[in-house]
Amino acid sequence: MAIEYTHKEYFQRRLADSSIYTFTSVSDAQTKCAFHNTFLTDQTPKITYALADSDQTLVVTFEFDDDTKQQAWKTAVTNLSDSSTAWRAGDIEFYKIEWLNKDGSVSSTTTF
Repeated sequence: MAIEYTHKEYFQRRLADSSIYTFTSVSDAQTKCAFHNTFLTDQTPKITYALADSDQTLVVTFEFDDDTKQQAWKTAVTNLSDSSTAWRAGDIEFYKIEWLNKDGSVSSTTTF
């Protein structure tokens, strides 16, 4: 796999009182996010998880073999969204994505 086909996605859990949940561990974050299987397995990405922002953000890093697989994965996840199929738990906010350059630096960032 190559770093040039890598991106990072950022997630937080918003509670009913509008506060942000603090995850107790990466495992807790994975459980709370309840990602759809397609999000985790389509095109067989290498996935790594980390907590950031005082454990209030789950950072999911996806690394693909090539751009074709990365774009096919993006299409599969977009199709989930477009068909109103939940690909994450309802109280989980997907708020940022970073696309990486070959050297691992950030190529572009989109914040939602």
